[in-house]
Amino acid sequence: MEISEKRIIGSLILLVGVTFFSIALYSGQLTLIAEIVESIFEPAIAGIP
Repeated sequence: MEISEKRIIGSLILLVGVTFFSIALYSGQLTLIAEIVESIFEPAIAGIP
């Protein structure tokens, strides 16, 4: 895969992420997403002294 193809794929993934973020922000679901992310990273944070 050439570098230009990788850039296009990376740009599309970034665009999808920004789109889902804006939809979550518009629909008021951002707090739910923040809680899900927090619960995912909670075990990793608990191990830090």
